[in-house]
Amino acid sequence: MSTRTPDPHARSRAEARRRQRLAARGEIVEDEEPTNAEPAEAPRGNILTRIFPPAPPLPNKPDPLAGFDRTAPLRPIRERLFLLRQNPVAWVVPGIVSFLGFYASIFYADGGLGLAATFLLFGAIIAAGWFGWQRPTLYGTTAAILGYLISAAIIIGSFAFGGVPPETFGASAFTAIGTVLIQGLYPAFIGFLGGWYGGYLRRRQTQLSADTRRRR
Repeated sequence: MSTRTPDPHARSRAEARRRQRLAARGEIVEDEEPTNAEPAEAPRGNILTRIFPPAPPLPNKPDPLAGFDRTAPLRPIRERLFLLRQNPVAWVVPGIVSFLGFYASIFYADGGLGLAATFLLFGAIIAAGWFGWQRPTLYGTTAAILGYLISAAIIIGSFAFGGVPPETFGASAFTAIGTVLIQGLYPAFIGFLGGWYGGYLRRRQTQLSADTRRRR
């Protein structure tokens, strides 16, 4: 019994002759083995990166913290106040509009007016993130909290002027204030999300518009 191993060079020469015969007959010779020249498939991201592809920062925008003193104490608080003073319209106007949404959604929860009030509320918060390009989440959160506090102040004031103290509902004034503050966590949360989405939406739209102009 022969133990001679097959010659790999002979196999290569036989394959080359086979390809020559196919080419001489006009038949297409296809590569049977995949080559390494094909680009590797791009890694797939998670579901969030598929829904919200990364968007670059807005072009031609100055440093929002230019002139801010980074060495003084209480930097996180002062930094946010500095940014809010830079662009007050981006959170004051949406805050007033969100107040209308909060107020209407409470007293007109049923029916189409309540649904329209909810859309108005979220639209105002998203607009705060859109126009507050310096820090969209900060402007969205501030606008939502402002709208909520105006609504809460009007509701509590209406009960107080009507001669209905908090004790009527089985709560002291201190407990009522604490309840208002705790319930304010929800509008702060949706303000953060809405502001983030508004800022992302603006960056993404700017990127798509720039890509469209380059293709033209």
